[in-house]
Amino acid sequence: MKNPNNGENDKVHDSEFKRFAAKRIIVITLIMVVAIWVAGAILGYFEKSDEVEVAQKSESHFSREPTLNSPQPETLHKDDKKEPSHPLTEEKGHETTAGHPEYDKDTAGGIMTTDFIALDKDLTAKESIEYLKNTHHKIKQPDQLFVVDKNQTLLGNITTNQLLFASPETQLKDFMNTGIPSVHTGIDTKMVKSLIDRRGLSSVPVIDKVNKLVGVVKADQVIHLAKQDIVKPPSHVPAPAHEAPEPVQKATEPTPVPHNKKAEHPLPAPHGKTTAEPHKKPVHKAPEAEKTEPRAKGVAFVEATIAPLNYELNERFWGWRPNDILNITDNVNNFQLGVLEVTRRTVVILTERVSRTGATASFDVNLENAMNWLMIKPRDYWFPSPESKYNASLDELRTYMKRLEKGEANFYTRTDNIIPLLMALEDLLGSCEENLVKTQEDDGSPVSFFRADDYFFYAKGVASALGTILEGVMEDFMVVIESRRGTEVLHHAIESCHHATEIEPLLITNSALGGILANHRANLAAPLSHARFYLGVLIKTLST
Repeated sequence: MKNPNNGENDKVHDSEFKRFAAKRIIVITLIMVVAIWVAGAILGYFEKSDEVEVAQKSESHFSREPTLNSPQPETLHKDDKKEPSHPLTEEKGHETTAGHPEYDKDTAGGIMTTDFIALDKDLTAKESIEYLKNTHHKIKQPDQLFVVDKNQTLLGNITTNQLLFASPETQLKDFMNTGIPSVHTGIDTKMVKSLIDRRGLSSVPVIDKVNKLVGVVKADQVIHLAKQDIVKPPSHVPAPAHEAPEPVQKATEPTPVPHNKKAEHPLPAPHGKTTAEPHKKPVHKAPEAEKTEPRAKGVAFVEATIAPLNYELNERFWGWRPNDILNITDNVNNFQLGVLEVTRRTVVILTERVSRTGATASFDVNLENAMNWLMIKPRDYWFPSPESKYNASLDELRTYMKRLEKGEANFYTRTDNIIPLLMALEDLLGSCEENLVKTQEDDGSPVSFFRADDYFFYAKGVASALGTILEGVMEDFMVVIESRRGTEVLHHAIESCHHATEIEPLLITNSALGGILANHRANLAAPLSHARFYLGVLIKTLST
């Protein structure tokens, strides 16, 4: 006979089993969550990344977008060397930055900080103020606010006073300050300091090669680096304990300043080497002294001359294309022809004027070879191939640059040396501008869609290479240009070239100037016209 209690016991057992199973599931789930979190923490998935925070119009909170891993563009301004950067030494009242391993420690990208505020251009003044009230409490210098678009492209800036006194419903793009100076991540820190000093800036924004805002270099950071350069010569290393200092040294050498004795904040040695210990004498004293000296005159200019064409030959996918048998990339072909023409004119002036004292001086052998090999027709396929000869030309320029570093070559920075170069580049810009605005060819036929496309990309290649080379001019001819008060004018010319390279339509249209569709040739002609104008002003300034 069946026991009636068996059914109740079965129900109790089922209930207990279910509770037991539920507990096991909960415990196992918690263990898995903890395991995943620990693994993620170890692998770095949950660490806060170094990225720019931008207040967006459509979100109640800021969005995070990585800014240091930007896509590589088709143009070059200055190479961003992949060398580890080192943290700045702390001193009282100065904020340190951790540095960015993606950039050389001696560039703007290596010393920039993310201690700034970026706001979307479509935000209103009221929304921006509310955003500032609710967030960014850790930002230490919110006096300058940068305005960006959805791609984090730098558009301008606003001050807190402008924001407070603006109409609440006015969008930032309607009253922001445009045309603000900026620097690229690969620019040398000395050029950054020069720009800050000339303009009296408290900070300068840093953009990458696709013009995304990635950081800010503040004036106090640059001043701090300048102080480091002053106090870290190897001659201040104390003498070994077993050697008595000479009486002459006691009489002539100043007493070391107190901050040299701070053991907890040792000053970094040049190029990342550790400082010598007090009881040890540095073995390589002379080389360390050489590393603190500035680069030889002309090196920056030659590097800037090499960089654009070297990118087209050796770093661009498919390399040099105008002589390809299957001509399917017409846009890149014309872009490369524009880069080549700027390089040719620059090397000719470098050979004939900048490296010589006068008409009776002999040509530099390396520069003469470089000039001649650049004259090979770009569309020839073989016997010889343009790629091989252009690379041989760049090798000759590199040899000349090494001789400059050793003091075995000449580079003259007089006004009569730089003016011919500026005139040659101004003339090239004038030719490009004419092709961008004309409506008829020389034979009277209208400019076709395909020719408009060719003119556009040729001019864009000219602007790309020209901006890079003018940056080299800014560094090596700084003294003569500043003496004639032409630095600001040259900076505007460089910025105009960069603005020209930013025009990247998916399809080049050649509509009438008053039509519905854009005329991209005319759009590109505007910044090139500005660059030509500023070069003309600079030529007149240097001529007086």
